[in-house]
Amino acid sequence: MRGQRRILGPTATYVGCIIVALIAIGPFVWMLSSSFKEPGDVISLTPRLLPNPFTFENYEYLVNNGVLPFIRFLGNSAYITVLVIIGRLMVCALGAYGFARLQFRGRDAAFGLLLASLMIPDMLMVLPLYSAYVKAGLIDTHFPLIVPPIVANTFGTFLLRQFFMTIPKEYDEAALVDGASHFRIFVSIILPLSKPALATLAVLTFVNVWNDFFGPLVYLSDVNKFTVPVGLAFFQTQDSTQYGPLMAGATLAIIPTVLVFVFAQKYFTRGISMTGIK
Repeated sequence: MRGQRRILGPTATYVGCIIVALIAIGPFVWMLSSSFKEPGDVISLTPRLLPNPFTFENYEYLVNNGVLPFIRFLGNSAYITVLVIIGRLMVCALGAYGFARLQFRGRDAAFGLLLASLMIPDMLMVLPLYSAYVKAGLIDTHFPLIVPPIVANTFGTFLLRQFFMTIPKEYDEAALVDGASHFRIFVSIILPLSKPALATLAVLTFVNVWNDFFGPLVYLSDVNKFTVPVGLAFFQTQDSTQYGPLMAGATLAIIPTVLVFVFAQKYFTRGISMTGIK
């Protein structure tokens, strides 16, 4: 009986995980399949999983005949996301190093105030920020989508600070004895040892910025500057929805996210598991 329980227990767990995974991946499989169907087959009363006939018509429409070539939306999202990731890693890493490794008066109080800012709802800041951008002439530019997410990211600073605290301070002391400056310690010791945490923050930032719909919708009005989430909204109107191009656009939009997670998965899981040990 014990042997059977030892076998049935893990088997039931694996079967349950497989069922949940199939349920979770089902919508993505349907989206991919629908992107290769003819427009009429996507909403057919007798749906088929496999496209018949198989066509690239929806992708051709995105590139050639859409409201605007979808490649431009992808380009806008790509360069905004890359700039935010690079800037956020630099700013958050420097702030986290100060809170984790330096000793100065009021450090803990300042860090407490920083964490308290997490309690401020994002929606509460939309109106004052929009008014400020209007006065500065920054509406309908990518500035509100790049600079504020870089300089105002409490979670990123908190995440890296918790990871930096797990690195033994003996490394810092040995480097200081050898005459290294704090900047040299930061660049040569802390950052190389913090690749998992940096990768975790990069992946989380990518998903957040790449899928941001509200920001571009509020601050942009020029179609040429729209990002992917807002661009996909062009295929949905009050009268109808172009399901074929919409599915094709959503498929193209999700590919970068999947690739980023696949290549950074090792560092991502390690960073999540190690952050917050201390």
